[in-house]
Amino acid sequence: MLSDFFLIFITLFSLVYFLALQILEKALSKIPIPENSDAKEKNSVSIIVCARNEQKNLPGLFSCLELQKTGTIDVEFIIVNDRSEDNTAKLIMKQAAKDSRFKRIDIHERLDGFAPKKRAIDEAVRQAKGEILILTDADGRPGPDWITSLLDYFLNGADMVIGYAPFVAEKSSSIFKKMLALEYFSVAMIAASSTALGYPVTCVGTNFAYRKKVYQEMGGFGKYKSFISGDDDLFLTLVREQKKYNIQYATNKQSHVFNNPPRTFEQFVNQRLRFASKGFNYPFKVAFILSLYVIFNLMIPAGLVWGILGNYPVLLVTLLVILGKNFFEFKYLRKAAQTMSDQRFINYYFLTALLHLPYVLFFGIFGQFKFFKWAEDKVEHGVLKKAG
Repeated sequence: MLSDFFLIFITLFSLVYFLALQILEKALSKIPIPENSDAKEKNSVSIIVCARNEQKNLPGLFSCLELQKTGTIDVEFIIVNDRSEDNTAKLIMKQAAKDSRFKRIDIHERLDGFAPKKRAIDEAVRQAKGEILILTDADGRPGPDWITSLLDYFLNGADMVIGYAPFVAEKSSSIFKKMLALEYFSVAMIAASSTALGYPVTCVGTNFAYRKKVYQEMGGFGKYKSFISGDDDLFLTLVREQKKYNIQYATNKQSHVFNNPPRTFEQFVNQRLRFASKGFNYPFKVAFILSLYVIFNLMIPAGLVWGILGNYPVLLVTLLVILGKNFFEFKYLRKAAQTMSDQRFINYYFLTALLHLPYVLFFGIFGQFKFFKWAEDKVEHGVLKKAG
């Protein structure tokens, strides 16, 4: 019977998923924590920020960068003005005049087949003097020990460091914003666990660092240079697949970089569509696992509907799967929250879980069409083609 096959498959998918969560949870204990080292030992550093129409966010970022405790480290702050139409260029010029560590790069046009942000990063890397490149965004808000805490990982042998970039959400924030913060946290913890297992699957450009020689040896963004999204995780993919670089995840609280969640529901939808748009551009085994995860989440509402329509064995098993899924996910996230010293929103898990299934299905499916609105403030395909 069809229901028998359904019960077998949903049970197998569930057991594999629960086991995977257990493995990811145990991996959190394997994340190395380097000792604080003397700043005199540390390498030269270039901080890279790409800014397009960021006049509202740059002053706050500049304040955070000015307060960095760098000691005798040779640091420069490279701010790329990427075709801004507001006062971004003037703000960068004013900051550079105030503090000689700040360098301004201007980009005036787009290039066919080269995603704008990737091109901005590429230009910054070409002009960077630092041996270590640390990237963040205009709305990033790092603490004063951000640079030195990340450099500890490089002294611990890292070639690339994935940082944690939690959303800013206070007690007075809306429930929706707190749920977004928890969802964002869960993705970061997958990055942390998978890195500890030796196969990092994702990262964020708000808090990301690597040696300049790694970028040069990779030839930049390579085959992914035309993808609008992925200046972070697709580059990570290129580096990881070489299987010769040491990639570490920074759990040190001083290394966190706070950033703003999407301001509107439209921004949230477009951001998540952009994140999901690369699903089939990852290596086959990653794309395959993501596909199975979407199928697993599709089976749950299918089982509920089927059960409600009269197939009670299917309904019972589906309800047990939901209970098991919530138990193991909450257990994993609670351990992750302790590991990252960020337990602000763990109590919102069960409320967030109610929206998790439609969230995964909507973005997992529609993200593959690669149409979304991004920094250009227009809907655009996620892969740029060369003219002619």
